[in-house]
Amino acid sequence: MRARRRRRPDVADRGHWSAAALDAAADGILAIDEHGRITRANAAAGRLLGRPVDELVGADAHEALPLLGGDGELYPRSRSPVRGCFDADAAPRTQPELILRPGGPALGVELFTAPVRDGRRTVGGLVSFRPVTSPAGHDYSDEVLRITERERAQREFLQQLQEAVRPREPVVDNVDLGVHYLPADPNAPSGGDLYDWQLLPDGDLHIVVVDVIGSGVSATKDALAVVHAVRVLALEGCPIDQLVARADTLLVGGHPGLVATLLIARYTPSTGRMVVAGGGHPPMLVVSADGEVREVVAPGIAVGWPGAGSFEVAEIELDRSEMALFYTDGLIEARRDILAGLSDLKAAVAETATYPARHLPRVLVERALEGAERRDDTLALVLRRRAAPAGPPARLLDRFDHRFSPHLAAVPVARHLFDEWLSQQGVEDVERQDLQVVVSELCTNAVRSAGGRRSSLRLRARPDADALVIEVDDDGAGFDVALPSVDDVPPVEKLSGRGLFIVQSLVDQFDVSHTETGTTVRCTKRHLFATPVARAAR
Repeated sequence: MRARRRRRPDVADRGHWSAAALDAAADGILAIDEHGRITRANAAAGRLLGRPVDELVGADAHEALPLLGGDGELYPRSRSPVRGCFDADAAPRTQPELILRPGGPALGVELFTAPVRDGRRTVGGLVSFRPVTSPAGHDYSDEVLRITERERAQREFLQQLQEAVRPREPVVDNVDLGVHYLPADPNAPSGGDLYDWQLLPDGDLHIVVVDVIGSGVSATKDALAVVHAVRVLALEGCPIDQLVARADTLLVGGHPGLVATLLIARYTPSTGRMVVAGGGHPPMLVVSADGEVREVVAPGIAVGWPGAGSFEVAEIELDRSEMALFYTDGLIEARRDILAGLSDLKAAVAETATYPARHLPRVLVERALEGAERRDDTLALVLRRRAAPAGPPARLLDRFDHRFSPHLAAVPVARHLFDEWLSQQGVEDVERQDLQVVVSELCTNAVRSAGGRRSSLRLRARPDADALVIEVDDDGAGFDVALPSVDDVPPVEKLSGRGLFIVQSLVDQFDVSHTETGTTVRCTKRHLFATPVARAAR
């Protein structure tokens, strides 16, 4: 008798059994696309979250899965465990969390997150969660809350430890400084990238950026040894071209295996003169106010290598508003191609040349690591020679106009610049805080709607009699904005739309207009200024 051949299930069969298997699972399961939207949800996810499955599909995962931090407040989007799926160095992980549920107490769960990758690229994520209960059905939410509080305390301790190894920012006339550091391991307090900035007795500013081979606390110890040795030598008057060689002589005997690249600068604030010496470190970048970028190479051999020292020093003079960018190789090696990374960094710093020095390093780091695998510590440090006052401070009739790129890192920069402008106009603190919220929500919405396009976004503001008009527009393909009704407050279990609802509640008029070149969102806040006659008398 001939054996019957089993029919191979077709795609429809496999889809049916896949859906059945998901719905049979006791754990809540969510599949998320690269934009953070839920593409699949099983029956258990709907049951545990108290929402219909068809309502979950298509929703923003961060908003559909409201998780409480250790302080009892909802996680901000940037630190949500769900976002962990899309971090450059994301790996599968399980952790205790609390889910905020409508009409009931928070539910303690064991949350599992994992990235879904296509080669090196992250194309989505998987989130599953199960209630943390005993066999008898006892809810362990309180225990989960205590665990999350302990984890929060540990994170705060690590942050304090990281700050302890960072020098205090010096106050220097006609100089703006900024720095941002990100360790390779998100759970580590520090790594092998370190910097130092100190005022010398003669008034010059001493700057050094160090990159030690290695990671973790041991690399931090070596990096501290390097910056302290260089600082002591500089204070003793050692010529800058001899600092790398002298530091190598002091350190190698007591620190076997130490290898560190470094870049050292001595800056004279009164003249803008800067002398730079290096030891195997990437070139410094000098950026003009109009975005022109040039490299400053200071060749040498790293501390710990035979023949360590500087071959020659570079000498430049910063013009007013020009800035110098120091960085470690984590900023240009995120995608493994150093030359491409350096080219991308030049393009990014040219585009953001007008950003304030205190914000620019964070913007550059976040842009360089966006969508890349984080394998190394990353450090960026900016020194800008402050421009001389160009005239009287801005008056009330001046307009605010700021272009920014479609990256979330650019939003806080836009918000702070706008707040500084409001301060110049004499707007009270309470009103300024509300308007900061408005601008932050509108700019964030514009960035997300831009979908990663290379178009430029624009934030504008102008007085109109006693009112202030704020506009955010996109000169790309435009974006859609769904306006919630002011009489329909979005419920806590459905957070989508709450940002625009908050905006509407803080302004007197809110409207959206579409054109062939994009979309403009316009808000008006009335009774903010004095009358035009009183304003003109200021």
